[in-house]
This record gives sequence, C-alpha cells and structure tokens, in this order.
Amino acid sequence: MQLVDYLNILNRRKGIIFVTLIIALSIIAIGITQIPPEYTATATMRILTARAGGVDYVEYDIEYAKRLIGTYVEIANSDLVLEQLAKDVSPLPTIDVTVIEDTELFTISATDTDPEVAKFAANKLAEILILQSREIYGSETNILLLEPAKQPTEPSSASPVVVLALGLVLGFVVGITLAFIFENLDTRIYTPNEMRLAAKLPLIGDIGNSSSDHDILINDHIMGEAFRRLRTNVFAPSQHQEYRSFLITSPVPDDGRSTITANLAIITGQSGRRVIVVDADLRNPMQHKIFKVDNEVGLNDVLIAGTPVEDAIQSTAYQNVDILPSGAAPLNPEALDSAEMKSVISHLSNKYDAVLIDAHSSFSVTDPAVIAPKVDSVLLVLRYGWDRKEVLQATLNHLELVNANIVGIIANRTQLGVNYRLRRCA
Repeated sequence: MQLVDYLNILNRRKGIIFVTLIIALSIIAIGITQIPPEYTATATMRILTARAGGVDYVEYDIEYAKRLIGTYVEIANSDLVLEQLAKDVSPLPTIDVTVIEDTELFTISATDTDPEVAKFAANKLAEILILQSREIYGSETNILLLEPAKQPTEPSSASPVVVLALGLVLGFVVGITLAFIFENLDTRIYTPNEMRLAAKLPLIGDIGNSSSDHDILINDHIMGEAFRRLRTNVFAPSQHQEYRSFLITSPVPDDGRSTITANLAIITGQSGRRVIVVDADLRNPMQHKIFKVDNEVGLNDVLIAGTPVEDAIQSTAYQNVDILPSGAAPLNPEALDSAEMKSVISHLSNKYDAVLIDAHSSFSVTDPAVIAPKVDSVLLVLRYGWDRKEVLQATLNHLELVNANIVGIIANRTQLGVNYRLRRCA
C-alpha cells in the first residue's frame, strides 16, 4: 500500500475517528469536572551525619548516614507512623517520602484536595519522625526539619488544558487504530484498483458518482468523457472488433448497471454505430423509464407470446439508439433460458452494430448466467464502496462456470472528477 491508500482509508473512516475523539474528550471533560484538583505540600528533612575525630581532623560516616536515611524512610512509610498521623488527619492524604540523591536530605510530600490539609499532614509527619528519633536516640536526635511545608497555592495535578490535549492525542490514536481495524474487517471494495485486483480483470471504465440514479449523464463534461473512454475500451479495434452483443450485469442490485447501459448506448450511438438496448431484467426493468418509452410490448412478449421482434423495438430520442424494453407483465425470467432468446440476440447482432443487454444482478439469480453463453462478451459493473469481495468472487464463479467471456469491469460511482470540480468551483 502507498501513502495515498492509507490517506484514503482515513478519509473513508473519518466518522469513526471523529466519534472516538468526541467520546474521549467527553469522558475527560466529565472527569475534570467531577474530580477536584489536588495540592501537594512538601517538607524537607535533614539527617545529621555521624562524625569522628578531633579539632584538626573530622571524619564523617557517610555509609551510616545512607543507612539512617533509609531507616527513616521506612519508618515514615510504616503502618505504625501512618496510623499515628491518621489520628490527626482523616482521611489520610497521599504520602510520598523521597530521598534526595547524594545529600543528607529527604522530603515528605502530602497530597490532598485541600491545600491546608496537605500542609498540615506533611509537617505533622515530620514532627512524628523527630519524636520517633528522640525515643530511639534520646535527646541527641539525628534528624531535624530543615524546611517546613508551605501551603500550596497551585494544584499539583495536571492542568485541565494539558489533560484535554493528551485526551485529544489519545483519542486520535485510538480513532486511527479503530479505523484500520474496521477497514480490515470491511470486505467492501473502495477503489478502482481494488476492483481490478479483486476481479483479476482489466478495468475498462471509471464512471464518477452522480447525484441521482437512472439519469442520462453524458451531458456532464466529466461523465461524458468517462463514457467516451469506456466506449473506446469496449470497441477497441485490436481486441473486440468482432464483438457485437454485450451482456451488462453486476453482482448485486443498485450497482448502477442500468444507467451504465443506457449512457454507453447513447455515447456509442453518437459515434455513428447503430445500437439497441435490450432490457433483459425481467424482474425489475428500468430501461423504459430511463429512455421514457412505452413498455406494453417488449422482450417478454417476443419470448412468450411469439410477437415479432421488429414489432417490439422502439426508437428513442437519441441518435442511432433503439430499445427493446422488457414488455408488460406477467414477466417470465425463465424465458431467458431458451432458444428464442438466442435467436433474438443473433437477429439483433446482424441488424445492429452493438447490442447492449441489461440483465439482473448475478449473485442472487441465474438470469445473467443463462444469457452469458449467448452473447459475445460480458461487462461487469462494480459500485464504489458497495460490492464486497466475497460476493464478487461468487459472481465471477457463476459466470465462469457457463464459460462467460468477461472482458472487463466498469467501476461505477467512483471519485472521478471530484478534484476537477473543486478546482473549477474555487
């Protein structure tokens, strides 16, 4: 994956990142309002190092001093001393006794939500240690209070601004992590390149997103160019010059294949080729609605009632484009798997330069699979962020089992043209 692929993932999952940030900041904000600030007061104690020698020479017992500091630290943290402190301060603040390295000093810190209590507790514990020293060593105490604790004026707990900033960073990191987890679990196909790799077929068309379904899109500059490129790829002289009949299907409904079929027919007709659109979706026909023609007589009547195909063909408002609609109810999809259907396709292929057959989606029904062997080629429409890899693979398996000639995939509703439109509006 390239950097742009990671950025695309973050863009797709920005909702997850945003929600995670909001949740994280909300929890922290509630915590800040519910948890009062804490104050820390610190008293500094000094150990008097044992000395030996005379007026001219003094020797300090450093090792003994270190052991003595360690002893007082243990005494300060002992249950006996803390219980004695608790008689004067309840509830007991958080006590921390810390040795200052390479000195005779150690500190007693008391942390509490009340700054006055914190000051009192630190000084009271220092007083208790001095009393303990006198009990052990007599009047010649070896510990003294060097600097009593002062009442703190500023909280020792983290600033709300700092906490919110850390929460923002943490929420962003968690959000990104969740974004990639959801991306890994999501099997939908999001880019034309992913479509090409998943299908292992050439990408012959890249059609941008449209604001509405079942529209004629070629009047839009970007869409028009996209369909011209698709037409060029479909009718490439070096590859598909003998192909006249094309089955256009998709893995699942709402992939936009009916719109693709209609627009490809119109743009092909503009090139001088005679085109006919055959609405073979006898379950949910759409072509008569797109081209705004009557649907009383159509393919169903030709296959079931024996209506002459010429009587069912209608002209459209577009140059060189005719249509064979689905026909009126009752529709019978079983008629697609018949010799009459093969005869209709053969007849139309002799009369027209291109026969574009709009069939139902392939994953749930067998309609496209029974038509596929009767046509020259199959075009598979995949919708951006809609089709899943497992469904695509199942569709390909269904078509390959009937020896369908799948020449390529058409990526529909992609981000094609978005940057161009943004630049044009700027």
